[in-house]
Amino acid sequence: MVRDKKSDNLRHFQREVKKVTLAWREFMRWEVRRNRGLQRLFSSATIAFGACLIAIALSSWARSSAYAQSEIVLKSPSSIVLAFPWLMSGGVVSVAIGVARANYRVFKRGYDFIIAATGLIALSPLFLIIAALVKIDSDGSVFFKQARLGRDGKLFDMWKFRTMRDNAELETGPVWAEDNDPRVTKIGLFLRKSHLDELPQLINVIFGHMSLIGPRPERPEFSTQISDSLPGFPERLRIRPGITGLAQVRYPYGASIKDAGRKLKYDLLYIRRICWLLDSQIFFWTLGRVLTGEGAR
Repeated sequence: MVRDKKSDNLRHFQREVKKVTLAWREFMRWEVRRNRGLQRLFSSATIAFGACLIAIALSSWARSSAYAQSEIVLKSPSSIVLAFPWLMSGGVVSVAIGVARANYRVFKRGYDFIIAATGLIALSPLFLIIAALVKIDSDGSVFFKQARLGRDGKLFDMWKFRTMRDNAELETGPVWAEDNDPRVTKIGLFLRKSHLDELPQLINVIFGHMSLIGPRPERPEFSTQISDSLPGFPERLRIRPGITGLAQVRYPYGASIKDAGRKLKYDLLYIRRICWLLDSQIFFWTLGRVLTGEGAR
């Protein structure tokens, strides 16, 4: 009995030692796998960090090469050396923006047509209400058309709701509008303050005479006078005129050659920077002016 008990104890001890040994081996295997994972992680992080340092060093070197002082002379620069300053100065971004602008000019006409047609349908009840108020307020036609200069200097008739008494310029001839103009009717004053008198120009947009956004179309009587004083004024005729534009929302109403010169700067800036983002900004600026009545005369 004593020997059996000793044998059992010995076997039990051997099993325990075997379990501990197996557990230790399993622990060591897990440690090895974990260490390998950490090694790979640290190796990847080291490579990525090194790549970043190399990229920063190369870009810094390229910038210093491109903007070096005049006494530093680069002998036979390679295409790679010349490409880095171009990339770092936004060359790729500039090309992308140029392509986007070119495509936007192509699709702008279709965009204008869709928005103008949708606006005419949606605002048709408002057209009827305004037409009735204009007829009740004063004698004369509901609409008023006026010759304006379009793209490439072509004349077209721009449509508006009539805001002045009938034949207002019969005695005075073509003149710029003034503050508290006595020729403006009561309902016409409201239409001008709210800019609702411009709504019929959606018809001009549909026929391709105008765009939703662009330089304001000038009257031919004033165009010659302005062109004589501002040589760059005809540049505005490179694109379709607009119902609203950068000059209209960023500068108050102009009624002089001096004002025309200041607004010309905004028009030329718009022509150079035309894109969907700028048009979106102008749209929201215009919306603010409509709601506040700012800029009307």
